[in-house]
Amino acid sequence: MRRLFPVLLLLCAVCAREPSAKSAEELLPEPAQGALVTAPLAGVAQDVAALLQRVGQLPGGEQLGDSRRAMASQLGFDPLSRDGQLSAGLDPDRAAALVLLSAAGRPGWVAALPLTKPDLFAQTVDRLLRERAAFAVRHDEARGRTRVAVYSREGETDRVAFAVVRGYGVLARGPDPAADVAATAERAPEQSLAHDARLASARKQLGGQDLTVFAPAGSGLLQRMAARPLPGDLAVGLTGTPGGLSSKLFFQAPTPEAQRIQAAVPGGGGALVRFLPRDAPLVARAGLHPAEVLRQARRVPELAQALAQVGEPVTQEITASLLSGAAISVALAPHANLGALVDFGFLDWRRHSPFEIFQVVALAPVGDRARLERAFESAARGLPRLGAQASRSGSGWQVRYPGGEGPRFGVRELGGKPVAYLLGGGIQPEQLAPGEQRAPVLEQDAGAALLLDFGKLAERVRALPESAYGSGPQAYVARSVVSQVLDPLAPVRLTATAVPGAQGLDAEISVAIAPGKP
Repeated sequence: MRRLFPVLLLLCAVCAREPSAKSAEELLPEPAQGALVTAPLAGVAQDVAALLQRVGQLPGGEQLGDSRRAMASQLGFDPLSRDGQLSAGLDPDRAAALVLLSAAGRPGWVAALPLTKPDLFAQTVDRLLRERAAFAVRHDEARGRTRVAVYSREGETDRVAFAVVRGYGVLARGPDPAADVAATAERAPEQSLAHDARLASARKQLGGQDLTVFAPAGSGLLQRMAARPLPGDLAVGLTGTPGGLSSKLFFQAPTPEAQRIQAAVPGGGGALVRFLPRDAPLVARAGLHPAEVLRQARRVPELAQALAQVGEPVTQEITASLLSGAAISVALAPHANLGALVDFGFLDWRRHSPFEIFQVVALAPVGDRARLERAFESAARGLPRLGAQASRSGSGWQVRYPGGEGPRFGVRELGGKPVAYLLGGGIQPEQLAPGEQRAPVLEQDAGAALLLDFGKLAERVRALPESAYGSGPQAYVARSVVSQVLDPLAPVRLTATAVPGAQGLDAEISVAIAPGKP
């Protein structure tokens, strides 16, 4: 019995120990103001470390490696390695979560991090809060069944609280963080973030992500993420990939709003993408309804003014003659003046023609060719009200104004179908011909898509003569932008898609990084 007594005591202690929570979300409140949820920490660290290593191979990217080493030195452990997480008391095989809280001033938050060694993690938190975050004052207090450490700064009301709750390190910041920490120990699972149906739906739509950011409708986080109020929930997922970074977005809208988005972005234009210049660095397929294009154009004061001068009947006729979808490309013109590009007034088409710098091709499918050509004729007659002149050029029109040569526009057959075109920057309608396949997301019709290849842009710049940089201060600025911004970005290729559905809008942005690409 004397030999069994210590064993029995240990078994009793284990039985009496508070059971561990099933997940970090089970401890946290519902995400009224927003939430962040991670994948298991080891996987997140591995993906982020691989991404940093890849970016580190770009010109200037070696600074990221220095930043990682500096961060590990400051923290006392490397959070981007499994061993580093274990050395701090964290559990690499479980996920973490954070919820934003309502507050009159600065928004508060409460987070739950998985632990393997609670005592070791408590020491890590104490050291970091005291030495690195300057929360030097600590006092411990009992809140219900939870013993909470509260950290503060002399003369300030801002405080941070910490406790170990059911196998997780719980940290909170706000007016009364101790209460927020203690509430995690008392929270029923069905009232927690783990049982929030909106978050569950968003995560199912996004799939597995290293980090999921969830912003409910009307939340403070959504107000920070969106430029204008949104009527639904927004979820964003971020994941490191072997080739770069992938980001997914899901906007869960009410049924009327989802239907409006579907009507505004029905898709189309995919068959026209192959007629765009093959060396254009920016290619887009805008699957918008023509009426939506007109509505968005009117939101820009300069365009709204120009459309008003052309005349409402003419713009309505053009809109009614086109089908949904368009294919657009933007590149540098063959004789682009980079010195003028750094001049903030280069888009003032009354003084300078933007087509002296940019080569633009815009194509749209035509529903009623005869009606559209009549509308184009009316638009050409109305251009003098804008200070421009349009003359017949082949089957279309050539625009000129005091600032220089404007675009060409008209209708021609492409792929056996009538297509409206707008061209500028030294390209002729006769040069439009089918080329190589761009990417499946560009040549399908669903939603909208965009491809931005900085490598092709860098190639265009390298092909320009020395005179393209201009002279004086403009030349210095232009060369600095090319060497410090464009050249380091040359290996980067960005792809974005947006597809509306019955529940809202799905979007995805992928950034591919190819070190060694010229």
